[in-house]
Amino acid sequence: MNSVLIDTNLLVLLVVGSTDREFISRHKRTKSFIPRDYDELTRLLSGSRELWVTSHCLAETSNLLKQTDKTKAQILLHTLAAYCDIARESHIPKETVFGYENYRRLGVTDTGFIYSSETVSRSITVDFNLYIELSNLGREVINFHHIRASYLQNVD
Repeated sequence: MNSVLIDTNLLVLLVVGSTDREFISRHKRTKSFIPRDYDELTRLLSGSRELWVTSHCLAETSNLLKQTDKTKAQILLHTLAAYCDIARESHIPKETVFGYENYRRLGVTDTGFIYSSETVSRSITVDFNLYIELSNLGREVINFHHIRASYLQNVD
């Protein structure tokens, strides 16, 4: 896999897990994940030459990361900035987003993600509606919940 685009929730998981794996279960936006999810995500990403994020996902991610105490938020935002140094950013103009036929159903961030997915080898998301839309468009997409299901079903 040459390049991969990840959605907001997975970028939040990546940043929180990279900062402090134990904080995954305590941060408001990653409580539904476990440290193994972070491990699996980093494994998936390790096979890529380029990590891509959209400007819309970055904005959402920074807001979601701040949903903790001020000190931890500052640390998480520092980690996000470090990822942004190595990630490629895709920006889709508002005219393109608002002109997409399914914009009203999907919203700004997912619509921008859909357009950005055209330029990468693979997309990874936890958003079911986004996954279906990308699949219907013939894009290579992974629903991260499918990966999780392979090991969560074995947990008592």
